[in-house]
Amino acid sequence: MKKLKQWLVYSSSVAGILATILTPSLTLATDADYLPPKTSFGVPDVQGIWNYQTRTSLERPDAYAGELEVDEATMLEKMVSTPDFIAFLEATGAEAPGPENVGGYNGFWITPGDALASMNGRFRTSIIVDPVDGQIPWTEAGEAVRGLQRYSLPMGRAESDGPEGRTLADRCLMSFASTAPFLSSLYNNNMQIVQSPTHVMILAEMVHNTRVVRVGDEFRDLPFEQWMGDSIGYYEGDSLVVETRDFHQWQVAKERLTSENMKLIERFTRVADDKIHYEFTVEDSDLYTQSWTGELPMYTADGLYEYACHEGNYAMPAILAGERRGEADAKAAAER
Repeated sequence: MKKLKQWLVYSSSVAGILATILTPSLTLATDADYLPPKTSFGVPDVQGIWNYQTRTSLERPDAYAGELEVDEATMLEKMVSTPDFIAFLEATGAEAPGPENVGGYNGFWITPGDALASMNGRFRTSIIVDPVDGQIPWTEAGEAVRGLQRYSLPMGRAESDGPEGRTLADRCLMSFASTAPFLSSLYNNNMQIVQSPTHVMILAEMVHNTRVVRVGDEFRDLPFEQWMGDSIGYYEGDSLVVETRDFHQWQVAKERLTSENMKLIERFTRVADDKIHYEFTVEDSDLYTQSWTGELPMYTADGLYEYACHEGNYAMPAILAGERRGEADAKAAAER
């Protein structure tokens, strides 16, 4: 438990401690002679359903003494065991004992894996590879702005005057997970890529968030903002490159990476029949002292499942009803 507490302090991933999730056995070496397949229209074929789960956090924990890559023995020594991790979440999270806790996810749904992400046969201690220290290069002003946004916009501090005040996840508009760029979250870390000669569809399993990428096009000057931004794509060597900008202003509070001025560049490169090398770069001079880059492997997955968010959503009426009851009780007490 001591090591668990130390790890939780060290970890600073996008979804906090919930960003360390189920992963397959990430020890497959890439064949240097591998020839990526092509689609029928002659571009690199990265289609399929892919899983991007990993126990590697976005930023590098101090426990790894600055090392980007470690061997298996070091990983097993430093990484919190799966049973301890699940036990901690159950003891302190939504299923924690107590009269004030109405329940939520228990260990059955929280399915962490057993390994850090493997790249080139070594285990990665952070998804961030540049800067070399594995940390987000915040400007002082940028970090302050992001802190304020968490409380001023939906998906930050929630209000219960009406459904419009609740978080984007509560309203089933955007998930709490990061899908631009893709980073592991609590569960459902699957996505699907479908290619045509003119478009690429990228569908995340979480709240079925979808980006439609226009191949060979330019960014548009739209009179509105899209939840997942405006995406264009092109092919460079064996890679599909996707550039996205103009994120919705409310989405910037969904996670600490996205901003209104951010440009996201992603590269999807098939390095084996069952593996994609995923790389992303985030650019925003208002928030960061430099652009920064992360990478992780994606593996073939069995399939996508429906994310039935609205169906059977008793939480929303219960939250709002509870708020109305609290207001009525307060009014009654004041009238006595």
